[in-house]
Amino acid sequence: MNQLKLTLPESIATALPVLKRLREHQFEAVFVGGCVRDTVLDLPVKDVDIATSARPEQVLELFERCIPTGLQHGTVTVLSGKSAYEVTTYRRESKYETHRRPESVQFISSLEGDLQRRDFTMNAMALTEEGGLIDPFKGLEDLKNGVLRCVGDPNARFQEDALRMLRAVRFIGAYNLRPSQSSWQALIRYRKLMKYIAMERVLAELDKMMAGKTPERALYFTAASGLLHYLKEPMPEEAVLAVDEAYGNRCADESFSKLNRLKETDLRWAAVLMSLSLAGDSAEQTLQSLRFSKLRIKTMISILSIHKQMLDAAINKDEPSIRLRWVEMILMYGKKLAGQWLEIVNALQPSLLNGLNVHVRRLEDWLDAISITTLKQLHVSGRELTEHLDRESGPWISEWLNRLLLEAALGHLPNEKQALLEQAESWDKEETNHE
Repeated sequence: MNQLKLTLPESIATALPVLKRLREHQFEAVFVGGCVRDTVLDLPVKDVDIATSARPEQVLELFERCIPTGLQHGTVTVLSGKSAYEVTTYRRESKYETHRRPESVQFISSLEGDLQRRDFTMNAMALTEEGGLIDPFKGLEDLKNGVLRCVGDPNARFQEDALRMLRAVRFIGAYNLRPSQSSWQALIRYRKLMKYIAMERVLAELDKMMAGKTPERALYFTAASGLLHYLKEPMPEEAVLAVDEAYGNRCADESFSKLNRLKETDLRWAAVLMSLSLAGDSAEQTLQSLRFSKLRIKTMISILSIHKQMLDAAINKDEPSIRLRWVEMILMYGKKLAGQWLEIVNALQPSLLNGLNVHVRRLEDWLDAISITTLKQLHVSGRELTEHLDRESGPWISEWLNRLLLEAALGHLPNEKQALLEQAESWDKEETNHE
């Protein structure tokens, strides 16, 4: 085993008391998984996981503050200071059921046996409390060479847990890797097993891809793998074909390379949908099949609607018409969503704008200048309209209040009660004369 010595980052060092207590009682204990990988790559460490030769019941006895997270799988969550650490017994896994989870686990005393069951070599490394790197499957070498490689037989790894295929393309994107030939061939061979994976788990992986530094790379390999064709709940054919076309024929699409300019994951999703020209029912069905929440779907579909409306308005390049449509969008969807759409087109332009480019700065100015966006801000009420015009209540009230709101938002009317009532009175006279 390699014994490269590494400096433990603070996030791992704070967990040393847990390791030391296990070691003091003659148990082996090491840091494992993603925290080791990210330490090797000098990246921020998120979750710190510990593997030990101690059995779950022994871990429970050693620490006062514990949560029996998954005793059947050997996992106990140990609370130390303000942090929580998953401490898992070295284990060997039996045959997997439905290509996702092992039917049972067998606790073992060998760290190498525990590392051998893991998915990829870069995730099958361990760190001692002194910072010594334990790397029986040459994960460090693979990382230096920019290769993602399965531990052992890739055919077995992907058959055991089909979610590993989606994790593979996520890691390829996140860490700028290329798959080893045998791992990629196995992924293609067993991609049909994706039908066993819950859509919620698929979305979790796709969200992590989209949130990464280079989402376009992970999405490219997702499309190149064909995994999206074999999901448990099929995405609309139009969406899958659009992805295939984008990454099969336009791999270097300028807009996708700029996704990381957007901070929010959902804005990146919306940008992808916009770039793929997915809208309306097709986009909504895609998001529903992937199990996005209703709130997230509403946000993205609203942004897509703003995009379509603004492109339509830009066809004749008439600035007053564009301004009118823009203000209508702000009133319909709110300043926040309108601003988010602007954030997307500013990040990805000019590929998304189709002639709207020259108006973007003006749209920003109009958004900043608008001072009234809701009926609650309007300085006149429906009751005041009926009293002033001496008219009975009816559907006209809502219609006229919204007309007044639009006029005030456009700056054609001051948001003052007298001015608003006078405008309503003018409309009332026009209506009467027309009759």
